[in-house]
This record gives sequence, structure tokens and C-alpha cells, in this order.
Amino acid sequence: MYKSYKFNRLLHGTLSAIAVILAVTPVNALPEQNISSVVKWAKTKPQLPTLRYNSEAHGYEGTKGNLYFYADVTSKNGTVTKEGITVSGDKRLKFTTKNANAVKLLQNIYNSNIANDFQKSRYITKVGRDQFYRGQKFAYIAAEVQGGSSLQIIPSNKLQEFIDNAKFCQTNQCDV
Repeated sequence: MYKSYKFNRLLHGTLSAIAVILAVTPVNALPEQNISSVVKWAKTKPQLPTLRYNSEAHGYEGTKGNLYFYADVTSKNGTVTKEGITVSGDKRLKFTTKNANAVKLLQNIYNSNIANDFQKSRYITKVGRDQFYRGQKFAYIAAEVQGGSSLQIIPSNKLQEFIDNAKFCQTNQCDV
């Protein structure tokens, strides 16, 4: 009887600890998550805009100040395929692994794990304006765009697909 009581106490304590960890773990919207999670998450981030569906872009987007944020989704199940941030009009912020302002913005929007993953990511190649990086958790595409800097976060297992598409579009002048 004593062993059963001790086991139940241990089990209850372990389950309680797991529940506390899950309750305080911050939600982060990242590629391969469901879009409803991303929309809910964006509402908790004061620096992000309210996201609205754009049928032409097949995703959710919004602008707040000089920051534009979007999440592309699959039509089948609403899974996020990539996310992007564009900051315009700020010459100090360029999405490079060595730019402290860009890393700080990623930390503020996502968390230090994503900021560190980008900061420590390995440069792979450049196609046109796009610079491709591979991190431990995700892959990243940085680009200088009209009046600003942009960063896309994609699943790392899709990096080669995005590189190939960029090469194809560079040759065939397609609209990405």
C-alpha cells in the first residue's frame, strides 16, 4: 500500500510539473504550425500587426508602422509554409547574422532560440537578391528590398527547394 501511495504522489508531482512547464512555455508561431496558432500568437505580440487573410497571397498579413509580417499557408490544412518580416525605412536594421538590431528584433518577436538560430546559421548561397542560410532549427532567406530589409523563415528541409525556385525564377523572370 505504501509503494502505491508513493508512486501516486510521484506521478501526480511529475504530471503537475509538466503542466506548469507547458503553461509557462511561450507560444511561438513558426513554419509548419497551424495558421490559427500563428494568428493567436501574433495577437500576443505588441510589435506585430493584426493579421488578415489575403486570398491573392494565400496567407495572412499585416502592417504596423514600418513592419510588415506575413505567414503563407497551404490550402489543404492551414499549415504555415513560411513566414516573413520586412522592415522599411530603418537603415540600421539589415537582416544579416551580424546585425545586432536584426537579431534583437527576432528575439523580441520570437524568442532567443530563434534569434540565436539565425545568428549562428550558416551562409549557403546567394541567388539574385536572396541570401540563404541554414540554422539548426530553421532556414532563412534574407534580402534587401525597396527601402528595407526582409527575412523569411522556412522549414530547413525545404531550403534546397527554395534555392531551386529562386534559380528558376531568376532565369525565367517569374514573380515570386
